[in-house]
Amino acid sequence: MNESAQNPGSFGTRAGFADKLAQASVLIVDDEPGMRNFLYKVLTGNCARVDIAEDARRASQLLDENTYDIIILDNIMPDKTGLEWLAEQRLVGLFSDAILITAHADLDTAIQAIRAGAIDLLPKPFRSNQILNAISHSLERVRLRRQNSVLRHELELGKDILKNRDALLGSSAEIELVRQSVLSAAKTNAPVVIRGEVGSGKQVAARMLHASSRRADHPFVWLQCHGMAEDAFRECLFGRLETQPDGTVTRHDGILQSAAGGTLYLEDIDALSPGGQNVLTELLGTGRFSPLRASRSVELDMRIVSSTTRPLSVMTREKAFRPELFYLLTVIEIIQPPLRERYEDILDIVRYFSDALALRMGVDVPEFTPLARRRFMSHTWPGNVMELRNTIERALIRGSFEDALEPAAGEFETESLAAVEQRHILAMLDACGGNRAAAARRLGVARKTIDRKCRAWGL
Repeated sequence: MNESAQNPGSFGTRAGFADKLAQASVLIVDDEPGMRNFLYKVLTGNCARVDIAEDARRASQLLDENTYDIIILDNIMPDKTGLEWLAEQRLVGLFSDAILITAHADLDTAIQAIRAGAIDLLPKPFRSNQILNAISHSLERVRLRRQNSVLRHELELGKDILKNRDALLGSSAEIELVRQSVLSAAKTNAPVVIRGEVGSGKQVAARMLHASSRRADHPFVWLQCHGMAEDAFRECLFGRLETQPDGTVTRHDGILQSAAGGTLYLEDIDALSPGGQNVLTELLGTGRFSPLRASRSVELDMRIVSSTTRPLSVMTREKAFRPELFYLLTVIEIIQPPLRERYEDILDIVRYFSDALALRMGVDVPEFTPLARRRFMSHTWPGNVMELRNTIERALIRGSFEDALEPAAGEFETESLAAVEQRHILAMLDACGGNRAAAARRLGVARKTIDRKCRAWGL
């Protein structure tokens, strides 16, 4: 061992590695006490956790009990070589990257190391900064691999991950209550269920929760439960091991590994199949999972946020939803109100989407005339914010807000009395061409009543 390896405090690059190494967990597998002690002294000052195994048997036990980011593995050991042990671990499920250290770094060893799944080979003797550099590069490769996996998953689902990821639009008391509920839930790691109608902004609330939590630096992953069969759901979450014709094992990470540390958003959890409910119940109950064809389990490290359009409590009573899963998921419930219950937010949302979509489409925003305003404010918006956004996009294409939405007709069966009143007054104003005095006469109320209502509605 060279002089600088014997004195791990002598090198000057430790600060440069600190950010990448500070959260890492490392397992050292080496039968030589001197090398084990050297590596332990170097790594304990830089990594979150460092464990030591003096042989392959002890290393296997530690892997069964814990999850490590990196394994530093000596090749020449008494009972079996490090590469033989590494190949065996790949077959049962190895979820850590391995750096092989060896005094015989010839071409044949390098080829065997690649086949066994080692990501780096470090010849002995080496300096302290060399092993830290190798670990740092490995962590960066893992980060990029996981990032690419998450982005690929989002693209396959056709979702725009940047759209409204941390904003709940509006200033009404109803949406402010949602904001406060989201921020309160973000301080915990408890499972959350967000309930609301289609298009009401449940995913926006989930993204805001993630962005406000301690997991904000890790991925947010969206998974649609509707139509997801049990086997597909299991593989999507857990991943699988695949043995190649030459005997090597390829690991296909599922969401729970590729996005570890982040938030999993399960949309339409009320539509999850009974088999999928069983899978999720077991996962949340045990806190561990095994990729398909793996015999070793991994600890769950994701927050689960679900959304539903139906009350899960009612579905549970009707035996349409598994009771154990209901209690595991519904630690915190957030109710997302429909747009018809927060009309005062409509103008804020119109302004936001008009500016954002016009910039994306390269068009000018047409005038939001009094007639258009009355029509937008009197519409019941059964599709909620999603319908409003699509209507604004249609207005930009046509160059007119008035032509994008026809006058409202009919009533929505669950409207509040205030919403019915507002819709009726605005419809009368529309029929009177915006003449408030005429509308007041036809409604049998004072003109100042119409003025007061319109001011309250932002008209």
